[in-house]
Amino acid sequence: MKNIFLTSITLPARFRFIFIMASIVFSSCLSFSQTNFYNAGADITVNPSTILYVDGHLSNSSFGFIHNQGNIYFTGDWTNSAPMGCLDPNTGSVFLYGGTQTIQGSAPTIFNNLDLQGLGTKTLNVNTFVTGNSGVLSLNSNPLDLKSNTVVITNPAPTAITRTSGYIISETEPGVGYGKIQWNIGNSLNNYTFPFGTISGTYIPFFFDVTEAGTQDSIGNVSVATYPTDVTSTPNNRPLPSGVNNLNDASGDESDIYCADRFWIVDEVDYSTNPIADFTFTYRDEEWDNSGGSTNILLEDSLKGNMWNGTQWISTTGTCNTNNNTVNVKKVYGSAPWTLYSGKPLPFACGKFTTPNAFSPNNDGHSDLFILQGAWEFCIASFHIAIFNRWGEKVFETENIAQGWDGNFKGKALDPGVFVYYIKAQDITGENLTKKGNISLIR
Repeated sequence: MKNIFLTSITLPARFRFIFIMASIVFSSCLSFSQTNFYNAGADITVNPSTILYVDGHLSNSSFGFIHNQGNIYFTGDWTNSAPMGCLDPNTGSVFLYGGTQTIQGSAPTIFNNLDLQGLGTKTLNVNTFVTGNSGVLSLNSNPLDLKSNTVVITNPAPTAITRTSGYIISETEPGVGYGKIQWNIGNSLNNYTFPFGTISGTYIPFFFDVTEAGTQDSIGNVSVATYPTDVTSTPNNRPLPSGVNNLNDASGDESDIYCADRFWIVDEVDYSTNPIADFTFTYRDEEWDNSGGSTNILLEDSLKGNMWNGTQWISTTGTCNTNNNTVNVKKVYGSAPWTLYSGKPLPFACGKFTTPNAFSPNNDGHSDLFILQGAWEFCIASFHIAIFNRWGEKVFETENIAQGWDGNFKGKALDPGVFVYYIKAQDITGENLTKKGNISLIR
């Protein structure tokens, strides 16, 4: 394999005049086959409609710059050490045309169009920008592994990231550093797809559908990261996101077994008024069930958004689509870590809250008390019942769910008749329950 070095002191004589002007101009098609291309100080211009093809690595030193107005293809790694980003931010396209390739260096690269071609995972070892008002990140069918770095999209159009079957791997936890997609959406009123995928290749997009545009301080942006949790840790669902110190429910109880095994970190930055958006989270089946050693005990169809408000977790409303493995939360405002929460599930018998329609307090051992039946005693956290006669007079009242009514009022047996009961209760998941009906007293 040959190496080509472009510097102001090593070029052949025919290029020396060009380097006096401190520039090299490429036109038409230039191909370096089985060659590493090193720009060690030249100011290079790739003219419009020109293809620069490097079958190897492409490296740009801290003194080099490439004015790309055409197309650069390379099959190896991209290394940049120029602090100004190496490329003009609003022109040209760069194609990662090989198999497994890495974007790296001591300084970020600022691409205009970045197109992932070939076969294999492309990896970021440095923050990377896809810039301008029209620049596009084209994933095609390739994974892009962020490796705890950030890819910044400055084009506010929802088409600034395209894909066929490709996806972006975030997946790194806070101790290592989040892998983020930062999208400078500004005050746009659009629907955005953050095309996340897992290391194993499952597509788990996050949807940010703006319903009310934000007001920018400078350039407003939304950044999103996501990672799965360790289901074998005790307690489950660890590590927690940065700044979060517990996974407790509203009662202060550890709720790891009632949460899906994934967190999302959503930040809205540089807004005086944040945009309001509908969030749609995508999860995997193994992140809600108890497979893989997980201790989860939750109901998939009751999954809701669970948001950290800075001091505690708040279970929000949400609509779960079990066919698509998504949870949609409406009208979200602001930045927060998120997970998905089903609440404490009711025991198997819960849901069968029944009441008798008659009783006969005649001391024969059968239906002598008006008492609730089914799952009440096991599934209700708070309870109140009141019973009234046909004139509206209260004849019985209790907050003890196990206490029945014997048909007496003020120590005297009441005559047969129809009475009305009202029940107000709250089950162990926090859901309110009201019930009204008639009960016949038979002597």
